[in-house]
Amino acid sequence: MKYFETLKKERSLDRVIFLAGMVLTFVGFMIPTFFLKDESGTVLKNVFGAASYFNKAPSAYNSTFIVITWLCSIAGIALFFCTKTIVGDIFVTLLALAFEIASTISIAPSLTDMFGAYTKFYTSPVTPIFGYTSVGGYLVLAGIITAVAGSVLGAAHIKHPSQTK
Repeated sequence: MKYFETLKKERSLDRVIFLAGMVLTFVGFMIPTFFLKDESGTVLKNVFGAASYFNKAPSAYNSTFIVITWLCSIAGIALFFCTKTIVGDIFVTLLALAFEIASTISIAPSLTDMFGAYTKFYTSPVTPIFGYTSVGGYLVLAGIITAVAGSVLGAAHIKHPSQTK
């Protein structure tokens, strides 16, 4: 019981929001994230399946971006329980956000190239990545946005030592 009392006293709501975002991101990568075609047809793949799918010569950096974003979610969860400062949270959030944006930008054109019939079957003006995203992809997106919100809120509440009494 004492652990839960100290957890409540030492962790601010901003960091709990950050943790919720990182947990959502982690869970989003564990459940099916992408609709991808392989030899057996269109199947759902999670982070490991997508990383092995994109780990081909011309687009191997796609799998690297995906895995680093997943590792950032694990690092964010570990930082919440191991530290009491927000500096690591901000760093991990920025790193995860950067690699999430990089993976979205790099995967979208390759999906359009692999699925040449994109314009024939999917005529929405939405970018191609959302046409091939499953529930996990949306959880990852929601998790990253929540983690960014928690980090920004935490950074807004940082006080200079001269302001504390």
